[in-house]
Order: sequence, then structure tokens, then C-alpha cells
Amino acid sequence: MVPLNITIPEDFIKEEERCGYVISSKMKEVWAVQIDMLKELEKVCDKYGLTYYADSGTLIGAVRHKGYIPWDDDIDLVMLRKDYNKLLEVAPKEFKSPYFLQNCYTDKDYIRGHSQMRNSATTGSIKEDVDKPFNKGIFIDIFPLDNIPDSEFMFKLQIFRLKKLWKLLRKYKYRKPGNSPAKESFISVFSKVFYSVVDYRKVFRHYENVCSKYMNKKTRRVSYIEYSRGKEKHLWNTESFSKSHKVPFEFTDINIPDGYDDRLTIEYNDYMTIKNIPTTHGDVILDTNVPYTSYFKKRRDKNEKV
Repeated sequence: MVPLNITIPEDFIKEEERCGYVISSKMKEVWAVQIDMLKELEKVCDKYGLTYYADSGTLIGAVRHKGYIPWDDDIDLVMLRKDYNKLLEVAPKEFKSPYFLQNCYTDKDYIRGHSQMRNSATTGSIKEDVDKPFNKGIFIDIFPLDNIPDSEFMFKLQIFRLKKLWKLLRKYKYRKPGNSPAKESFISVFSKVFYSVVDYRKVFRHYENVCSKYMNKKTRRVSYIEYSRGKEKHLWNTESFSKSHKVPFEFTDINIPDGYDDRLTIEYNDYMTIKNIPTTHGDVILDTNVPYTSYFKKRRDKNEKV
């Protein structure tokens, strides 16, 4: 495993069974790399007075297991938009190699509705990213939470705009060079011409501006609409994220919102009942010993020889 800036208990890396599920020593190493990134993120947040919250499966794990859900493979965090924007602003000077805060503005062709903190000395990639040019180190996810308007009409209008913009961004994300225009739809041809003169980052900036339109207004609800674009299960009470506190998480601790019960109940109902649900990432390529640059170079060389 790569060197880390945290002290890992001697027995943490050992294979272990929890809730009838066997956690391999390899996955324990991945968890250690992710917790190390979490602690690096905490240092920056403490320095600038920023707050993060554990979210989704990580929040359930913190509340229910005092650590990871046994079959989970990453850490999910959320930050209110103002704090998230500040993190993006200071990240380039605060995170030194191998730590890297990845988003649309810092890594070429990376287009997602959230940022990912990566350890560049490792390998962590979902299958669809294998041939992409961006950083593919082991990661933790960081989602921005936006205020959403109390008016249902204004909210639906906001989501309508976001979906249209996201559709245009996806045309860049999944573009296929070399296709004959005669075989493509009008929108595909248009998007190729459009992106030949417009930087996709400008489109993404406009997309984020629509997301954060109500950042300075008091609203009843928040959501990570940049990622989920209006799903009802992702609409939460603003009050749930007004304060935070730390709880045990594996051999360290993690921030959770004081209103965690309300937030989790809205999406998961009875979240304390254990359900073995696979991660949404599917199969992930993970290696805590080899940088993603070396890992995928060796893989390409092997394929070329075959």
C-alpha cells in the first residue's frame, strides 16, 4: 500500500467478516487510502472554516456501523454550495501530490455533477473511465448542496433548464470522433460544431450557475441538483444541514449532519435495516500499490501485444 499520512491500527488491514459479509484485506487497504484523503480534506476544511457532511451510504455506515457499510467501496460527502465553492477555490494550492481535487475545471474531459478527491499514487477507476484521459486514482466523492426555490413552478423551471444543459454536456462527454455526419442526429452534429468553438467548461460553468441560483436566498429545501437534477428522494430540509457533529468511523471520526435521521428517512425509509445492496459504481478497478498511470500503461501494452 502507498504511504499515507494517517496512523492505521495494526489489525485494521486484516480480512474480516461483518454482517455475514467478508471484507478482504485488499478492500481494507482501499478504505485506509480513502480515510487518509478524508483527513486531508478535514485539514483544509478546518483551515478555512468549511463544513462537510457524510452522506448516502457513508452516512448510513457512520450511524449504523460506526464505519463503512461492509460492502461499500467509497466515501460520499456533501458540502453546502458556499463551502463547496470555497473548497474548489483553495484546492489547487492546498492539496499537494498525490492528493488531487478533480472536477470539470481541474481535469480535462472530466464532466460530472460533483468533485472527486483522488490519490494519484493509486488506481481506482470505474469501467467506463478506463480509456479516459483524466486522473483515475482511488477516490472519494464530494457533492455540492444547493438551495432550491420554495415555488414548485420555479423549481420545475430550474430543473428543466438543468436537464437541457446536461443533455448538451453529455453530447461532449460521450462524443464519438470520426462518425460520418450523415449517420448522426442533428443534435450530435450541432454539438460537434458547437464544441469546436465553445469550451465545454463554459457550458459547465453556466450549468453550475443555474444550480446555485438560490445560493444567497433562504429556502426550505436543499438538494444536490447538480448531480441528481431534481429527484424527489434527493430533496431535503435545509434545517437538517444547519449543524454537524462528529461520530466514530472505523478508527477515526467523521462529520454528520445533526438532522441525519430526516435526511436518511426521506431517501431510504428504514435505513437501520441492513440490506446487502451492491455499490452503484459496479465493478471498480482498485490497486493501492500502483499509480493509475502505470497500471493502465501496462494494461495497454499487454493488449497491444495480444
